[in-house]
Parts: sequence; C-alpha cells; structure tokens
Amino acid sequence: MSTGTEPSPASPLSPSAYGIGDVAARFGVAVSTLRWWEHCGLLTPARTSGRRVYGDADLRRIALIQLLQRAAMMSLPEIAALLAGSSADQDWRTAVHSRVAECEDQIARLTAARGYLTHLLDCPSDHPTDRCPYLAAEIDAYLATGRLSAPSNVAED
Repeated sequence: MSTGTEPSPASPLSPSAYGIGDVAARFGVAVSTLRWWEHCGLLTPARTSGRRVYGDADLRRIALIQLLQRAAMMSLPEIAALLAGSSADQDWRTAVHSRVAECEDQIARLTAARGYLTHLLDCPSDHPTDRCPYLAAEIDAYLATGRLSAPSNVAED
C-alpha cells in the first residue's frame, strides 16, 4: 500500500510524479476534491496517457491551497484570485483585503460572544437570563433597535 509520499510500486511514474490517488491520500482529500480544484483553475496537473500526473510543484500548490483554506480561511474563489495574481480586471489584493475585513468582523463577533458568555459566568444571579439587569438592558436595546450592541458595550463585570 502506498503512503502517498511516493508513487505506487506498480506505477510507471517517476519519483517526482504522483497519481491522483496517491496525492489525494497524502493530503487527506477526496480524489473528487482535486478534480474540482482543477475545474476551478486552481490546479493544472500534467496528463500522461489521459491520467493526471502531479509533480512537486503541484504538491506545493496543493499544500498552499490547504494552508490558505485552513489558516487564512479563504474561499476557493479568493484563492483562485490570489493564485492568478494581478490582471487588468482582477487584483489579488482585493481578495486578501476582503478576507482581512471578514476576519475583523469575525473577531468582533467572537469578542462580543466572549464578553456575553463571560458576563453570564460571572453574574451573581442564579438565573441571569431572568434576573440580570445588564442582560435585561441588552435585551431592551435589541428590541428597540433590532441590532446587537457593539462589543465594547459588553460588560466585563
């Protein structure tokens, strides 16, 4: 059984060329994922006798795609823009700026969530949802405006 780090023993591929099954196993993705990424223009593996063949550069690109998905939380279209670089109708910086803005929004929401949850844990009431004056004020404000308070308004009791 192949570990995915080298070609299968029966494979006629060179040591730096890998079949789609080996690559999928190596990166923990389905074969269909690699095909989809190719369809989206993220990958362009070589073909040998009609079969996809992935070289070392392809493996690096797959690692980059996974890094951008997992660490930078980028979508496939954002990754495609980054990989394409700058052109007359598209600039990769736009995609990255958009992702940074989304991260900032998520951080703000998570900060607010932490504030509310921390307040609930620190609230002296045994029933903070019924008897906490701070939470009651937040509910009243939400009913009046239809919007949540800004994270800076969350009490840090």
